[in-house]
Amino acid sequence: MARLVRPTLGPLPRTVAVARITGTRPPEILDHAAIIARRTLEFRDPFENMGGMLIRHLVWRVFDQVGDGGATAAVLAQALVREGGKSIAAGANPVFVKRGIELGLAATRDALQRQARTIDGQDEIARAVAASLHDDQLAAMIGEVVDAVGADGAVIIEDAPGIATVHEYMDGVRWNEGLVSSFMLKHDEATDARLLDPRILITDYVLQRAEQLLAPLEACVAAGARSLLVIAPEVRDGAIGMLVANRDRGVLDAAVAVKAPSFGVQRTNILEDIAIITGGRCISEERGQRLADVTAQDLGKARHAWATRRAFGILGGQGSKPAIRERISDAKAELRLLRSGDQYETNLIRERIGKLAGLAAIVRVGAPTSAEQEERKLRIEAAVKSARSAVQHGVVPGGGAALLACVPFLNNLAPGGEDESVGIRALAHALAQPMRAILRNAGIEPEPVLARARACPGRAFDVVQREWVDPWACGLVDPLPVALAALDTSVSAAMTALTAEVLVHRSEPPTSTEP
Repeated sequence: MARLVRPTLGPLPRTVAVARITGTRPPEILDHAAIIARRTLEFRDPFENMGGMLIRHLVWRVFDQVGDGGATAAVLAQALVREGGKSIAAGANPVFVKRGIELGLAATRDALQRQARTIDGQDEIARAVAASLHDDQLAAMIGEVVDAVGADGAVIIEDAPGIATVHEYMDGVRWNEGLVSSFMLKHDEATDARLLDPRILITDYVLQRAEQLLAPLEACVAAGARSLLVIAPEVRDGAIGMLVANRDRGVLDAAVAVKAPSFGVQRTNILEDIAIITGGRCISEERGQRLADVTAQDLGKARHAWATRRAFGILGGQGSKPAIRERISDAKAELRLLRSGDQYETNLIRERIGKLAGLAAIVRVGAPTSAEQEERKLRIEAAVKSARSAVQHGVVPGGGAALLACVPFLNNLAPGGEDESVGIRALAHALAQPMRAILRNAGIEPEPVLARARACPGRAFDVVQREWVDPWACGLVDPLPVALAALDTSVSAAMTALTAEVLVHRSEPPTSTEP
C-alpha cells in the first residue's frame, strides 16, 4: 500500500493507473494518495490485507484531518516498520523500541514547530498548496478564496455543469464542531451532509428523548421546510433515532444534528449568535423555555447548511442585518471592557465578531467526465484544508526538508537503553525517506543530494530547478499541521504494526449446499 502512494510525492509525481471495477472504460490515472487509497479495496492475501488496510486508514485519516500529507505518512510508516522490525527480529524488545519512537516523536514535533513561520496574503497561501494541486491556476484560486473568507470562513465545493472551475462569494459562517453521529449522513454522502433551505433548531438542552424533538419537527413541517438542522450541546440515541427515522420515512429530505460549539458562557454566546444570524431563537433551559412550545417562528432559516464529522456551517442566514450589526457592536464593546493581557478571551470575542460578519465562498468544480470531476473535487477539498491550516498555524520548509532537519535533534537525545536507541534511530532513518521518494519520483539519484543536506541548513532541494534553494523566498513550503499530522499518524500506525504479536483472520463461513 505504501508503494502504491509513494509515486505521488513531490511536484513532479509519477501516476498510478487504477482499473475500473466494471466495464471496458480506460483506467483512472491518479496522483493523489488519498484517492488512490480510497480506490484500493482489498489485497488478495488476508494477512497482507490487514497491513494494507492499516495504511489505507492512515492515508485517509490524514486527508480527513488536514487534506494533504497522506503519501508522506505512508512512506514514514513503512520506513519505521522496516527499520524497527529488523531490530525486533534480531531480539530487541518491542515495548522499549516503541518507547524510543515515542521519545523521538516528541523531539521531532518540537523541532518542526521551531521551523514554522506564519504566512499572509493569497500568493503565499497559493504557494503552500501548489505542490499538492499540481495546477498553478487552481492554487491561485484557492489562495484567493481562503485569503478572502479567512481561516474560519466556509468554502463549499460543488459540481459545475461545464468543464470550467469557477468560484463566487456569499455570506456564511463555519464552526469546528461536527455531526453527532455518522447515521446523520445519507447513503450518497461520503463525508458531509448538505441541507437546502433548512430550518434550524438552536438550544442549550441536552436532547435525550425522541419526544423532545416532536414540536420542532412539527414546526419545521408546518413551515413547509424539508430540512432540519439541530444545534445542541448533546444529542443522544433517542433523539438521533427520531431524526433519522423522519428522514428515512420521507417526512424530511435531511435531518442533521451537530454539537454546539465551545462550552459554558462562551457556548451560550455562540448559540445566541447563531440565533441572530439565522433569525431564530435560542431555546434555553436556563431561562425556563420549553422545547414543547417551539413554533416555526422560533426556528432559524438559511439558504444552505452543511456538516461534516469535524465542522458545520451556515450560509445565507436569514437574520436581520440591523440585529446582526447590533450584536457585533455588543461584542466589540465587550472586547473593549476586557482587561489587557487576557489574550484567550480577546481571541474568543474576535472570533465571534468575525463569524457574525462572516463571508463564504462556493467553488464550482467542472471537468470533462464525472470521474475526473470527483477526483478534482477531492483534490480541491484537500487543498482548502491545507490552506486553512497553513494560515492558522504556519508553514515549514517543503520537499521533505523540514523532516530531514529534525534528524540532528534526534541524534542529541539520551535514551534509557539500547532498545530505546533502536526506536530513535528508526525514526531518524524514516525522516529522510519522504525527501528520498520526492527525489526518485523526479528522476534524481537521492544519495548525492542527501549527502549535501548537512552543508545546506535551512534550505530545501527544489527538484524542478535541481538545486538547493531558500524555501521561504521560493515558496517551497508545506503547512505545519500537514507535517505534524503525517508524523503523528505514521508513528501511531507503525507502533501498532511493530507491537502486534498475533494476526487473526476471520474467514468467510462455508456456503451451505443444502436445499
